[in-house]
Amino acid sequence: MRLRSTLILGLAAATLAIGLSRVGTAAHASPPTQDPEEHESETELAQQMEIVEDGLRTLRRSVRNPEKTADSLTAVIACERAIMACKGEVPSMAAKLPEAERKVFVTAFRLEMVNLLEKFLALEKALLEGRNDDLRDLYKALKALEDPAHERFTEDG
Repeated sequence: MRLRSTLILGLAAATLAIGLSRVGTAAHASPPTQDPEEHESETELAQQMEIVEDGLRTLRRSVRNPEKTADSLTAVIACERAIMACKGEVPSMAAKLPEAERKVFVTAFRLEMVNLLEKFLALEKALLEGRNDDLRDLYKALKALEDPAHERFTEDG
């Protein structure tokens, strides 16, 4: 009964998060410590990846506690939405590549985004099914993608 209540609360929170993000609320707001001019100069891709990074920070804490399933689901949905937005973007360093290499690079980037989305979907499924024992491993699999992807697709690596 308690798990069912937690899942229902999680779904309600996720639904609320979806609705709020559609009207342009805090789901897409910048962290308060960030310089507004710096934020405006960031690419859409960078802004969306910050949402994913914020979600991963939330998940680092919430997946350890079954009572925070609603928080985990809200973070996962925000990350999935941001990844979907990223898939259509092109990393800025692609412009510096010769045309033949650029196509391969962009394809590799999109495949990496698909892989990342699959990992988030697996985590979401485990949350919804109440498979709490799997959550840490799924989170670790997500985190393991971060550094290699940054090295491959960002200039600051």
